[in-house]
Amino acid sequence: MTQGAIIFAYNSATYNYYKMAEYTAKRINHFLNIPVSLVTDQNSLPKTSDYTWDTVVTNDPDRTNGRDGNVWINKGRYQAFEFSPYDETILLDADYIVNSNKLSNIFTVYDDFACHGTTNFLMYRDLPKDRLSNISHDMLWATIVAFKKTKRAKQVFDCIEMIQKNYDHYANIHGFLNIPYRNDFALTLALRIVNGHCILTKDIIPWNLTTIGLNTHIYSDSNDKFNTKYTVMFDNWQRGKIKKEYISIDKLDFHLLDKDNVMELING
Repeated sequence: MTQGAIIFAYNSATYNYYKMAEYTAKRINHFLNIPVSLVTDQNSLPKTSDYTWDTVVTNDPDRTNGRDGNVWINKGRYQAFEFSPYDETILLDADYIVNSNKLSNIFTVYDDFACHGTTNFLMYRDLPKDRLSNISHDMLWATIVAFKKTKRAKQVFDCIEMIQKNYDHYANIHGFLNIPYRNDFALTLALRIVNGHCILTKDIIPWNLTTIGLNTHIYSDSNDKFNTKYTVMFDNWQRGKIKKEYISIDKLDFHLLDKDNVMELING
């Protein structure tokens, strides 16, 4: 049974997502010892590269989504089921930094589909769970999704496609904004629909999704391309002044929301 990872990466006017994906892929190879495939468009592929992908799928992306006044190319993740060449796949965001072999554990604990149900924002204590809206469900996270090529997993991805194509309808029912389209929202609703409008424990990755978000910056503690030690700096506003707080982390995977910070890590 083949196992591998797949990353979607389409360059935008602001960020080189291909470069992020290549950085993440090298770390997946190193820490997880599995191959990585790429979904991208022809314009995002560099003329030269020192990295060899397991497979490359070129696909014209849907560019109708927007965020903060810019085009946000994040639609079409439902195609991962079709595009993945593996029996078991980890689908992950290009800005997820792998620093350990922990993701390998997913293959031993899930049935045929799994995602994160809880997150841990470093430096932010006691944040409430994200919800689709005040009248809807707790949000699941599409940052990391593991799946097998089963009938049930295909139903989940088919349902994500249906929700994407009818996003205005679901936004109206569940009371959230219809712009921008969010993979997290579509996944949350799709998995509930397939499961008979509930969430099954077996579909939840049994540890938090570590995330580095607002007012937080991370620095690599060495120039080693497979460094696992980082310093996290947090700007804690108190009485109109910033108090900088620091922690050190080691062998901890994390989702880094600040794309400029991601590029800093890549460029050293």
